[in-house]
Amino acid sequence: MMKRIGGYILAGFLLTAAAAFGPMAVSAAEAGNPYDQVASEEEMSAHQEVGMEGMYPIYGGDVADGVYGIEVESSSPMFRVEKAELTVREGEMRAVLTLSGTGYRMLYMGTGAEAAKAEPADFIPYTEDEEGKFSYEVPVEALDLPIDCAAFSRNKEKWYDRQILFQAQSLPSEAVRTELPDYEALRQAAKERRIAALKAEKEEGQAREPEDQTAAVSPEPALIEMEDGEYAIAVELTGGSGRSTVNSPAGLIVLDGHAFARLQWSSSSYDYMIVGGKQYFPVNEEGYSTFEIPITAFNEPVPVIADTTAMSTPHEVEYTLIFHGDEIMSADETPQAAAKKVVYMAVGIAAVCGAVSWIKKRRKRTRR
Repeated sequence: MMKRIGGYILAGFLLTAAAAFGPMAVSAAEAGNPYDQVASEEEMSAHQEVGMEGMYPIYGGDVADGVYGIEVESSSPMFRVEKAELTVREGEMRAVLTLSGTGYRMLYMGTGAEAAKAEPADFIPYTEDEEGKFSYEVPVEALDLPIDCAAFSRNKEKWYDRQILFQAQSLPSEAVRTELPDYEALRQAAKERRIAALKAEKEEGQAREPEDQTAAVSPEPALIEMEDGEYAIAVELTGGSGRSTVNSPAGLIVLDGHAFARLQWSSSSYDYMIVGGKQYFPVNEEGYSTFEIPITAFNEPVPVIADTTAMSTPHEVEYTLIFHGDEIMSADETPQAAAKKVVYMAVGIAAVCGAVSWIKKRRKRTRR
């Protein structure tokens, strides 16, 4: 009898415990990842491709053990890597990324959708340095390879899809133990493909809507009281990051009393310019990007846009040009003309030296 009563008491206790703790256990199971929100495409800034066609992954086994500073390309201006330190040990690579901002609570090496289903233990928290910068230690699968990296926004409490690429070319040459691609050739090929695609798109648009010619009308070049021909003009560039420059003096072309400029940049990465709403493409296929554009005004700021494909990420950058109408000179004074003079002089000197050497040798033979 006592055993039966004891059994009833135990059963009642278990039922009570199940009623009390059962819902709590189910809630915990259903809770899963508390960070399961993913930003939509509309919520994210424009995604930019990282890397270039023709790149191939450089794995840890091809990098010498050591600690290196490395440059990191990002698919989003909202996720800018200010500094990165790569550690390579026995074929394994890890990096400490320091971001320019403090807006991300944690990272996940994968997509935002994968992060939303992952275990919180797989998230990478930040550490804060003495300057208040946020750093994250992440595994690196390979260099020169686009890697998915989701970032959890502190304010929006959502995962944002990003891609990063660790640039092998930024390491010391002795650190990489395999042959790297010709990055300049890859950049040039990417630039040519982009220009061809832009030209085709422009031609297709003009053919499709021939009645709408407003966008194709060239900006009016300034009048200039000079004979038609080629000259040089001092030009001043402002805007952008300050790293790019243009050659000054630039070429000045006078055609039917109107002024045009032959403008050469300090980079080969510019694939088009926009002046007065019209798009202009380079007039050269190799070397520094060179454009022939109308000079719409002298001695006053002329706003222009130049699109750069540096590191395969196209950016339209706003600049201002000032063409100094009181500093016009002979075309022989342009940097290109000066360079040609140097080449011609060198060739001339070499020819003279060769001739003198030949005469001396001939005299020696005659004396014998």
